[in-house]
Amino acid sequence: MKTVYIVIPIVVLVLAASVFLFGGSYFQEPPQICYLSPLEKTSIDLYYDCEDFDTDTVLKLPDIDRDKLVTLSVELINEDRERYNSPVLELGESSTAQEHAEELLNTCRTSYWSSNGMKPYMRYSASGGDGAINENIRVIGTPEIQKFWTEEAIEQIIAWNQYSMVERDEVSEFRHSTNILHPDHNYVNIGIAWSNFCVTIVHQFEDKYIEWSQLPIITLNHEFMLAGRINFNSTIEQIDVFYDPIPMPLSDRELMTSPRTYGFGHVCSHIQCSDGSLPIAIVLPNTENESLGPELLESLLNQESNIPILVAHKWEVTHGEDFTTFSIEEDFSNLMNLTGKGVYTVLVWASPDGSDTGMVLTTISIFFL
Repeated sequence: MKTVYIVIPIVVLVLAASVFLFGGSYFQEPPQICYLSPLEKTSIDLYYDCEDFDTDTVLKLPDIDRDKLVTLSVELINEDRERYNSPVLELGESSTAQEHAEELLNTCRTSYWSSNGMKPYMRYSASGGDGAINENIRVIGTPEIQKFWTEEAIEQIIAWNQYSMVERDEVSEFRHSTNILHPDHNYVNIGIAWSNFCVTIVHQFEDKYIEWSQLPIITLNHEFMLAGRINFNSTIEQIDVFYDPIPMPLSDRELMTSPRTYGFGHVCSHIQCSDGSLPIAIVLPNTENESLGPELLESLLNQESNIPILVAHKWEVTHGEDFTTFSIEEDFSNLMNLTGKGVYTVLVWASPDGSDTGMVLTTISIFFL
């Protein structure tokens, strides 16, 4: 018996949750296998042609070239970026996008959290990432009906996903589109994975502009330090510091019900994610009036700020025609006494020479455990 299925997101979500959370067996009688119907990138919905499936039959799955799919993804992203006058991207070297895509196959459900409790910027930092990242995720398929994917079908899904995220992204308030087209990105890491039930796609957009002589650290004496060379002349405006509690393992149920977006710091958890991010401290240079000194200036600034202001006791910056070097240090003892163990994520804000628009150069997490 043949059946045609149309993907309806709300219904699919409820049905998928019922199978995972309550062990429903409705979809097991009779077993079916589904094939993606021909899909245009401008299609509104995905359709599947399904037929009864003999579970004793051994399916020979076709060989699928993941490198070819990654290349296609980068080409489509760059086509859109060129069309919207953003510089093209190079393929990055981080493996975290692929690792997260593979983990998403466990639930066939979008989640920016990993089973170890980490958010995207934590995973990126833990694997050695030293720039700034933003992530897009798409999961195609559901965990209750088997699919037979071909390379052509996944190529069509990649093209459809790219068009949908750029041109039809109203549901996410064009966050995916903004991320794909953002002019500050210069690398992208692609994750693509598939199982008998779903296809997962992860775009990890990366901003890499700093050669580090000292990655951001917090020493055992609570001294915050970072030093490096930005590959363009710029003004370092400030450093925002965010705090997350120590990540804890999450169950499949917790991952399936996690928010559909993520943010920096403690105001965004796998249970609830508030709009906007709230730093626990802002580090500033002592540039307002050097005669005041860091401590007095810090005291004055904190009278008018709801967020603790720290004035760095060392903020050395050298400018060249096409570079900026920096070495920054500050005592985090008072801050660490309030928050203690956890993940401290550092966002360095800088304005390129001749521009009044700031850009984030880092989303580097320091694991103080």
